[in-house]
Amino acid sequence: MKLLNKFLSLFIYVREEKIEIEDQTKVLISNLINFFLFMVVFLEGMYSLIIDEPFFAGPLLGFSLIFAFHFLYLGRKSHSQGVRNSFVFFSLLTLLYFVIFGGKTGLSIIWSALFPPFIISLLGTKKGARLSFAFFGVILLSLFILNNYIPRAYSYTIEQKVTFAMFYLIFLVTTYALYHVFSEIVLSKERLMLDSQNFSKTQEELISKLSHQIRTPLSNITGIIDILEKTPLSNDQRDYINTIHASSNNLVNVVNSMVAATKTSFSQIPEEEISFNLYATLNNTIKLFQDNQEKKKFSLSLSADIPSNLIGNSIKVKQIFLNLLNSILKYNKAEMKTITIEVSKKESMPGMTNLNFRIVSNTVIPLPQEELAKDESLYSPDIIRLNTTKYINLLDLGITKKIIEMDGNSLNIIPGSVNTVFEFSASFKKNIKSQSISNIKEPAKQTESYFKPKVDIINSNILLVEDNFSNQQIIILYIKNEVHKIEVAFNGKEALDKFGKAKYDLILMDVQMPIMDGFKATQKIREIEKSTGTHTPIIAVTANAFPEDKEKCLASGMDDYISKPFQPEDLIRKIKQHLS
Repeated sequence: MKLLNKFLSLFIYVREEKIEIEDQTKVLISNLINFFLFMVVFLEGMYSLIIDEPFFAGPLLGFSLIFAFHFLYLGRKSHSQGVRNSFVFFSLLTLLYFVIFGGKTGLSIIWSALFPPFIISLLGTKKGARLSFAFFGVILLSLFILNNYIPRAYSYTIEQKVTFAMFYLIFLVTTYALYHVFSEIVLSKERLMLDSQNFSKTQEELISKLSHQIRTPLSNITGIIDILEKTPLSNDQRDYINTIHASSNNLVNVVNSMVAATKTSFSQIPEEEISFNLYATLNNTIKLFQDNQEKKKFSLSLSADIPSNLIGNSIKVKQIFLNLLNSILKYNKAEMKTITIEVSKKESMPGMTNLNFRIVSNTVIPLPQEELAKDESLYSPDIIRLNTTKYINLLDLGITKKIIEMDGNSLNIIPGSVNTVFEFSASFKKNIKSQSISNIKEPAKQTESYFKPKVDIINSNILLVEDNFSNQQIIILYIKNEVHKIEVAFNGKEALDKFGKAKYDLILMDVQMPIMDGFKATQKIREIEKSTGTHTPIIAVTANAFPEDKEKCLASGMDDYISKPFQPEDLIRKIKQHLS
């Protein structure tokens, strides 16, 4: 086995760019077949040369040079469709030559019978089987008709013709059956694995929601305790307060440990970027849902200007589509379920390819309030934005939303009376042949400098954006003795209105709010500031405590992040830091 493994390793080239396992398998199979055909044709040619048969030696040695060129120079690009098509063409030409003219060893026609395993291994069961049947028809035409009119064509007996046809069909049917069974086994295992991953992520999402729900009231409890400790208390009262405080701190630690223990998060999705074929990735994902239990019709189209190979996280793309298609099919009650996937190219930065993914399904999502469902005006963009979170929860797409948002994008759901549209964007690096991934560097970020005078906290004007009244009161109690003026906004839209009318030294921004959340509000504020050359510090104050929550806050344009529950001193320290 060790010798066999060493032999196989000779056919896997060390590549500058990483490719998917599927493509690695195709490269290995292609190179093995390439090497096998080279040896067969070369030996046939050399034997013909030795026995002084130039009619056979010339073409066969010529074919062997072509296979040698494919193996030595194009083997590293065997996952390329053009290279694969070239190899298939010359394989067909060589084997057809064997059938028509035969050879001096008497084995030539046998090699032609091995064509079905070769081609199905390279092109897959459906395309490979179609091409194998087409080649079989050409061979029969040659054996029974054309060979009679071609000079120097080999004359086969009727027994040889029938025997060859039988062997060819046996090889074809057997290979097709084996590959079909193997594909079904692989798809079944992948379904089980993905179901397991989604179950784990659903549990984590539940823990995340519980953590958020616990942290908010817990933050208020610890806040009131901190304020009480600073008031005149008897010894017994102070002892009681200390006991409550210690218990609250223990509860905070329990919540933190619970989150940490269930933090599989998206670690199951590797961050490694590889070269992959987008069409093949999406098409293979669709195959997971093509069973005979339900009537489904899938349509996949990519615009012509999208490169065949991209550099990015193909596993993440596949996970997004698996979750989306699973939810769409689960809630689609139509007898014939139709899903159309369209991928188009957006304006891109140099070295990047930005794509827009659009999935249209005949899934009809009921609006959250059934009595309003008959009103077509409710399908307006404003109502859709307000209910997007409800649709995501209804379709169990919370995990999918998080995966998409990890890269700074968003999932949009546009329901209608007939179809529902799901849209999101993703960015990939361009797969430049002359440049490896290790040499592709992100463009240096230009640092923007703003003239901002130092502001003492006692003279500062702070905007607090928080939709929960109790949370507003607690934070105001925390900082009112330190800050000169505090204004309150109940959501991101109200914060934008206030920001356009007054000057604030700092903004405390909640994340989860109705109408407009903290991320969108921050992005809008940063867009406004670009035209004025100013910069207002924004600190996220949120019960979202996962590491990726902090990353998302900073990516949206916020300057800092503090997770509930927190000590008043920590919040004040952060405010002072950004005011100076």
